[in-house]
Amino acid sequence: MILKSNVNNNLSLTIHQAELEDTRTVSSILAKSFYEFPEFINWVYPFLQFTINEDLRYRLRSRSPVYACLIAKIANPDWRGVTENKSYENISQSETIIVGTAEIALRSASFWSNEPQYPYISNLAVRQNYRRLGIGSQLLAKCEEIALDWGYVETRLHVLDKNDSAKQLYCHNGYQISQIEANWGNLWLDYSPRLLLKKQIKTN
Repeated sequence: MILKSNVNNNLSLTIHQAELEDTRTVSSILAKSFYEFPEFINWVYPFLQFTINEDLRYRLRSRSPVYACLIAKIANPDWRGVTENKSYENISQSETIIVGTAEIALRSASFWSNEPQYPYISNLAVRQNYRRLGIGSQLLAKCEEIALDWGYVETRLHVLDKNDSAKQLYCHNGYQISQIEANWGNLWLDYSPRLLLKKQIKTN
């Protein structure tokens, strides 16, 4: 199912499930959104993107009924054929660009926990030039809609405590801190606690 909306009153947006041919673009967005390296080691990005791409392709190929990778697309602003007289519905797929992504899947609290599985949102990212336009909120809303379709009324996600822009996005969309977790795995890079956020989804 495709969600269409006007983002920031300027951009026509569609959100739908990713296909295998989308993974290279999605992996590039993820690599540049979640990893920052000094300019002199930018050569790391192709290798990182390759690893992310292979992992994503594996998840898509699994065809799990409780997994979805979403992509957000807009009409390519650099495409010269898009004019005021041509509606977005008539623009071909080749004339749109992927500007954001998010994944949702069922996850267990831990191996030894008796807590039932819950919908977990991960890898939400938006191209740098398209941030603060409401695209992240639309991706969250679509993930929550999927969770409701699966029969759940709560979603969860993690965010680093130092990521102020992401925290602002999630809090604006109704997520609340449930737990503060140590993040020892990143101690050698730039330690920041992970926050587990939860949201009770309204069933209108």
